[in-house]
Amino acid sequence: MEFTVSNIEKLADLLTPPEPDVLQGDDLPKTTDYEITASRDNKKSETAKTYKTIEEYETQQAEDADLIGTTGLRVEDRKSPAYTMNYQQSVSAEDVFLQMGPKTPSSASCENLIVRVVMTGDKKENIDLSVDTKSVTIASSRYYLKLPLPHEINPDTSKANWDNAEESLVLTLKLNREFDFVNF
Repeated sequence: MEFTVSNIEKLADLLTPPEPDVLQGDDLPKTTDYEITASRDNKKSETAKTYKTIEEYETQQAEDADLIGTTGLRVEDRKSPAYTMNYQQSVSAEDVFLQMGPKTPSSASCENLIVRVVMTGDKKENIDLSVDTKSVTIASSRYYLKLPLPHEINPDTSKANWDNAEESLVLTLKLNREFDFVNF
């Protein structure tokens, strides 16, 4: 094979990567119906509201707080109820006093996740509860909550109780843990 100029150019064409078919910067068409501008500073002055009295300010803040409480994971005009999540662990005297067991104070040794949902003004009969391995959905005439869980659970061994005194739903969710040196 001879090393002629044409052969070397053909070899160079084979070794260079092909140009991308993506339009870049100046290659974009100049005729568009849209204009990109920064308008953040202009809107800041438009949205600032001045209040004449402190009562007007407080009522607006209360309305905003109610609106924040109803946004998020809700349906229609139902509010999201207040809830707490706590871990529960079964311990014996060996675990607490002698520290002979494999359990630790961390959540890795916990068996249950206790979810307490405060549903003021509702009754047990009005609540629709749906539990799967990764989330809990609670719906009633006043409240709606779709709660993703931090750990997978076993819905078949979990329990739900209604606390009449506090008007709250107490869910005892059995955590689905892998068997290891801590959980056996």
